[in-house]
Amino acid sequence: MSLAALQEDRIEPRVRAMVRARLRDAEGERDVCLIDVSTRGILATTARPPQAKEFVEITMGCNSLVGQVKWSGERRFGVELRERVSVAAVVEGGKDKVTLASSVGMARPRQGLWHALVSNPRVLGHAMQLGGVLLVLLAAAWIAAELVSSGLEPMQDAVLVMNASAP
Repeated sequence: MSLAALQEDRIEPRVRAMVRARLRDAEGERDVCLIDVSTRGILATTARPPQAKEFVEITMGCNSLVGQVKWSGERRFGVELRERVSVAAVVEGGKDKVTLASSVGMARPRQGLWHALVSNPRVLGHAMQLGGVLLVLLAAAWIAAELVSSGLEPMQDAVLVMNASAP
């Protein structure tokens, strides 16, 4: 398979790197070199690559990345990482924190419903529209109840007269 075909099959682009790291697997610890990086995976090289499907730990700087080996060749192997990483932080050698927040909800603290409404004009507009529709429906229900009760008044009067004149 050509390199161009491999690039087309990838979920996201890779960034070339030359970063020294340590690998820990079932055989122990050894040096590896990270060749390319994406937010979800790493291509690395070492004299004795780990086996496919094996879980490994890659340590660089103060960071420890855990993942599963997806494929393994003569000197290279690919790891799918458990957590997303900052490609720039990995390429810089892992001096700073390399893992990214799992979701937007974890990256920012929750502010509550009121904050969500006032901070997003589109959501605020939808909420106001919903409130207006509910108000119109409530008014229509009240008017319908008044019409029905006023339409039934003559019948109620007739029932009262009939009950009063019955022996």
